[in-house]
Amino acid sequence: MDILISGVGGQGTVLASKVLADSRVIEGGRARTGETIGMSQRGGSVISHVRTGESYSAFIPVGGADLLLSFELIEGARNISYLKEGAHAVINTALINPVSAILGKESCDKEEIMEYISANSNVFFIDASKLAREAGAIRVVNTILIGFAYGLGLLDLSGESIEKSMSKNIRAEYLDLNLKAFRSGIKSAEGVHLN
Repeated sequence: MDILISGVGGQGTVLASKVLADSRVIEGGRARTGETIGMSQRGGSVISHVRTGESYSAFIPVGGADLLLSFELIEGARNISYLKEGAHAVINTALINPVSAILGKESCDKEEIMEYISANSNVFFIDASKLAREAGAIRVVNTILIGFAYGLGLLDLSGESIEKSMSKNIRAEYLDLNLKAFRSGIKSAEGVHLN
């Protein structure tokens, strides 16, 4: 399975890729990861690739991803082309305006972005930022999205292996918060059907 994770610096995309890749390894499989990071310390674009099974490259080709997890709308729209035909996207409805929009040189219409994504993918939108705040910290958007994707049946991993991976890859003082967020994401997927 090939999973592309997109967001901006500081949102936890790299941690999410480690959790998913290590989950596969815990289950006895193979996994590769790779990152494309642009000025991540300044809120720039970050893309993490997770490839499980037999792959020779850590990087997913355009049109090769089985799943897109995006922590932010613009990054979701920017990376839709990576999805295989018929593949799914799980995208946080948060919008982080780029500098050009903040300076008034461009506009970012949230509804237009969501319409573009919907027209070009099988997408599930989730207000993961709201759920993360309810769980206790905005920084757990990553584990909310993993939980939501898992709850929808979009990850070929067991919940047990994901939680074991979280315990290995997340510092002890933040583990309970992230487990709570993961389970909140799963709960949010109840009653949502694949399209």
